[in-house]
Amino acid sequence: MRKTSKTLLLALGISLAGTSAAWAQQDPSGDGVWSLLEAVEYAKVNNLQVRQSGLNRKINEIDYRQSQFNRFPILNGNGSYYFNTGSFQDPVTFSVQNQEAQTANLSASASVPLFQGFSLTNQVKQNKLELEASHQDVLSAQNDITIQVVTSYLNILFADELIKTSELQREATTQQLERTRKLFEAGSVAENSVLDLESQLATDELNVINAVNQRDIARLNLMQLLNVQAHDDFAIEIPELPEPDEDPTILEGPQVYDAAVQTLPAIKAADLRVRSSEKGVDVARGAYFPRLSFGAGISSRYNNTAQFAIAENFIFVPQDLYLNQEGTNKQTVYFRQRSLLYDDYSFTDQMKDNVGKQFGFNLSIPIFNGFQARNNVQRAIVSQENASLNADIARNNLRQTIEQAQVDAVAARRKYIAAKEQVRATERNVRNAELRLNSGIINSVEYVIVANTFRGAQSELLQSKYEYIFKLKVLDFYQGKDISF
Repeated sequence: MRKTSKTLLLALGISLAGTSAAWAQQDPSGDGVWSLLEAVEYAKVNNLQVRQSGLNRKINEIDYRQSQFNRFPILNGNGSYYFNTGSFQDPVTFSVQNQEAQTANLSASASVPLFQGFSLTNQVKQNKLELEASHQDVLSAQNDITIQVVTSYLNILFADELIKTSELQREATTQQLERTRKLFEAGSVAENSVLDLESQLATDELNVINAVNQRDIARLNLMQLLNVQAHDDFAIEIPELPEPDEDPTILEGPQVYDAAVQTLPAIKAADLRVRSSEKGVDVARGAYFPRLSFGAGISSRYNNTAQFAIAENFIFVPQDLYLNQEGTNKQTVYFRQRSLLYDDYSFTDQMKDNVGKQFGFNLSIPIFNGFQARNNVQRAIVSQENASLNADIARNNLRQTIEQAQVDAVAARRKYIAAKEQVRATERNVRNAELRLNSGIINSVEYVIVANTFRGAQSELLQSKYEYIFKLKVLDFYQGKDISF
């Protein structure tokens, strides 16, 4: 049993060491603490949605290269070797034979497109625009993940601040409870004052746990955005966030929109696809034009039964001729006949002697094809209109998003200013309530109510602070500014 326990601990240690090593490889700085810049740059490369958009760009790169290669000549080679039995056509003499034989054919052909109704040229232009649009898609995906990383990062910072505030409140309640217990033991206060503060301490403890849970959820969300394995040692750099400006220069929505529409990749991608769809119409219209191409080929044949004449002889063959109908007057005549001597006809010699060459032009004139060309053009026109609508939708969504962001920033500023005033007011009130509680003027219930109001004001201030900072960063993002802290 002891040996088994040691083995288990050793295996567990090796596993944890491997996990720590893998975690260290994921951390760009290697110090176990992620800065916002490190998190953003890592997510731009490793986030699954960003990687997927990168694969789509690679596909468009292949399509673009292929459309360029489509203008090049096409060269193909063919070869065959058959074992024939029974009746077949001799590929050399083209006569029908009925015997066992081995035949072979070798050929090569080339074709060069000369005119395709400008379809090839327009296809190259369209694919190039699609490639540029897919590149903008990658940048847009990186922008989206940047906003998400910043949001999660701020959520962690907010949760950390909330934990500190909750712990301070718990410590204050603990100290107040200790003083109240002493007063109760001295007979100065009733027991319910102690019980109320003990109840408040339990509530404070719950608030700390809720804040810790909130931070853990925010940390998990950030790790998932980074596409890294969830790990308890994950930590972020805590920057010094200055108090946000209570009276910043917040541009109006149209001003921010004018800047965003010139820089955002999503808008550029939509515009590029409008231009691409225009080229798609030109590609489809190319089917109306004749198509001209040049072709050439070379071929040769082989048959193992073929023979090669190496010499010729002449022999005289006698033949009887009858000069009358009765057949009594016969005369022998000798006819000269050629006789050939054959030898094996090698594969190399046959391939050399049976070479055939051809070249020519091919012209295809579209006359009627079941309205396919016309319908393809109409589809391309509809696609062009759809691309234009998508571009308008993208601009409209951007305008509405910026208008909402501008209103949210103004509202967040008002909320932040009001929260600061609320904290100042409730802080004075809770100090006063603490003095009155110690003097016995108010009971613990009244003090807990005042303390809870102060704690709620602190939490509201923290939330409004980070919300205000984020809303300002969103406006900076749409203006093309740096959103780091």
